[in-house]
Amino acid sequence: MVAPDPAVPSRRAARRELVTQAYERLRRLIVTGEMAPGTRIVEVDIAARLNMSRTPIRSALHILQKEGYIQAAGKGRQSRLTITPLTQDDAFEVFTIVGDIEGLAARWAAGLPAGPRGALVQELERINDAMRQSATRSPRDPAETLRLDCDFHRAYVEAAAGPRLLALHRAFKPQADRYVQLYYMTLGTEVLVSTQEHEQIIRAIADGDPIAARHAVQSNWENAAGRLNKSIARFGEQGRW
Repeated sequence: MVAPDPAVPSRRAARRELVTQAYERLRRLIVTGEMAPGTRIVEVDIAARLNMSRTPIRSALHILQKEGYIQAAGKGRQSRLTITPLTQDDAFEVFTIVGDIEGLAARWAAGLPAGPRGALVQELERINDAMRQSATRSPRDPAETLRLDCDFHRAYVEAAAGPRLLALHRAFKPQADRYVQLYYMTLGTEVLVSTQEHEQIIRAIADGDPIAARHAVQSNWENAAGRLNKSIARFGEQGRW
């Protein structure tokens, strides 16, 4: 009987770590727009850009394709991978899914004991006030407003979500972030409507009303999708050429 090679598990772990690194770096480039929608994926170019071998790159691309960040165009030998376009239909689907995920977290947040719930409400009010000020400041700083919006939603999700919902949120939310970035770059002071909708979320959580909290979050995301779609219609879908 041949004894198992103790080095095998460590090599496998090292390969998994390389795939994880490639995946996270590529996803970040896609979410931030550094790899633009519609861009063709060429493995050798990405490997050179990330200073990695093509093997972990190929595995990372496979994961990103399954998650919807990358799509295959054409068939057979003519098939090629491209960064998924930013479209009206996709924006509505992504925002609706995130709204459902975060809506469940808001429902649980409204059911927290009075002490933790009160502290969460104060934090949400602080963030939303800062976001309102940022959205009306001249000159505008869309990046700051975007950061505060993300902080607002993250606050009630992390305050109440269990480990499974947190994992689901962290895996899917970056798909919405591609559109949220476009949202804040193109809509200007229209984003103040988001702060008004945030007030409804805060009120529902403060009142300890789980149903209203869930509905307010879902409405916030669905309404944001509608506002974003108007912007996409005005400026054109990105990456669909």
